[in-house]
Amino acid sequence: MSVRRSFELLGVAVLAGGLTMTFKYDARDGLLTTVLLTLLGMPVLALTHVFARRRRRAGSLSRQFVVGVGLVVGAALLGVGVLASVLFVSSHDAFTMALLLAFAGALSAYSAWLLANAVMRDIRTVRDGIVAIGEGDHPPKMDTTPGDEIADLAEAAERMRRQLADREAERDAAEAARRHLIAGISHDLRTPLTSLQLVSRAVDDGLVNQDTGRHYLKQIPSLVRSLDDLIEDLFELSRLEAGDITWSLEPVELRELIAESVDAMKLQAQHAGIILRAQPALDLHPVLGNTDKLQRVLRNLIQNALRHTPPDGSVT
Repeated sequence: MSVRRSFELLGVAVLAGGLTMTFKYDARDGLLTTVLLTLLGMPVLALTHVFARRRRRAGSLSRQFVVGVGLVVGAALLGVGVLASVLFVSSHDAFTMALLLAFAGALSAYSAWLLANAVMRDIRTVRDGIVAIGEGDHPPKMDTTPGDEIADLAEAAERMRRQLADREAERDAAEAARRHLIAGISHDLRTPLTSLQLVSRAVDDGLVNQDTGRHYLKQIPSLVRSLDDLIEDLFELSRLEAGDITWSLEPVELRELIAESVDAMKLQAQHAGIILRAQPALDLHPVLGNTDKLQRVLRNLIQNALRHTPPDGSVT
């Protein structure tokens, strides 16, 4: 509240007190009351505003509450002294009244201290929770006294903690998916590389006849395309993390896709002493999908089947 607004309220209160005494007794008492209330209220109000602006020098909230109560009690004691001197109250009565006010002020200061400690406990709870969140920890729920502004602050901090925990879980899940995808691509690279090695060795060592060699050489573009697709997948990974990725879908002839995938893996199967053959159902209909991704899935399935099939076995 501004200083001007405070003194306006003080003026209203002083005027109300003076008019009350005037109506109750006479104009002289009303004027005297107005003067006394003004002399009493202005310095106390000024000191209060000065303290409010420089309250950080008082330290903790407990001290600030005690100082605030001290200002009120001091104003009351000053009022008793002025009243005793103006109205010629006996020193005994004035001292008794001052003692009672001092006792009430001490009780008020102690009560303010207790209240401030309770408030400080809630503030420390919120502070410790926010510090823990800033350090990356997951503190328990911030339990504070419900129904006040500090409880609202604690609830806001708790919402922030839950949101950060959710985002951290999403980030961890995305990182796990990225590692899994990279591991999958690394695994997929072995399939075309192994086939290329076997083709090159078979042709270079003269282990196959001319017709078979030409057949194997025709498979090289398909294997190279598979490698290119895997490299493209690495680029798609970065686009996936950026949320900017779309896959084209088209009708896919599964019989042709199966035949091409099996044909590309036959040399690897022969090298392992395994019979590899394809027997697709006659009623296979085209499906809507991505040809490259489906072929990659088929080759991985065949690769895994060959890896877990003993020599002289078969994969169909």
